[in-house]
Parts: sequence; C-alpha cells; structure tokens
Amino acid sequence: MKIHKDDYLIKPVISWKNAPAYKVAKILTNKLLTYIPLPYTYNVKNTTHLINDLKEIPYNQDLRLASLDIANMYTNIPTDELITITDKACQNNYIENNLKHDIVKLAKAIIE
Repeated sequence: MKIHKDDYLIKPVISWKNAPAYKVAKILTNKLLTYIPLPYTYNVKNTTHLINDLKEIPYNQDLRLASLDIANMYTNIPTDELITITDKACQNNYIENNLKHDIVKLAKAIIE
C-alpha cells in the first residue's frame, strides 16, 4: 500500500516467474547478453553498485543527485523500433542469420 498517496491504493503483486513468456524472456536475455555485449555506462545492478559508483565521482558542495520516477515505462516502449534495434544489433555484432532470426522471433513473441 502506498500510504503517502491520498487514496491508499492497493495494487496486487503477481509473480510471473512460472509464466511461459517470463521463461522465454530469460532465455532471450541470456542470448542477447552472450552475443550482443551492451555497454553498462548508465546501468545500475543494485543499491550497492550505485553506492560504489557514486563514491568514485569527484564532487563539491554544489553537486546535486537527481532520481527520476518513471511511470508506465514499459507500456511506452515502441515495440516496432525494439524489433528493428534488435535486428540491427545482431547485424552489427555479426550474428549468423539463423540465430539472428531466432532472436528476433523470440523478441516478437515476447512483446506481442
């Protein structure tokens, strides 16, 4: 429950770990990480990783840290562009055509 909100909205929490699309998404994630290395310049794995990264930044008293709350992020992802980006990433990393086709097909199945 979000007690800081006026309506005290209660939202159900559902575990999708046993859903077929979740398992397929995990397989796709592993394939993408294996064949298409992504830069982790702006990614944070967890709170400890963030704290360690912040310790490395030189700062002064005028430095400010901003944290943005993204609402409905996943519903706003342009899925057609995602497929195109995935296809181009496979091409740029010289993924063989059969594997590229499978990766793109898995991505389409998951987002549709």
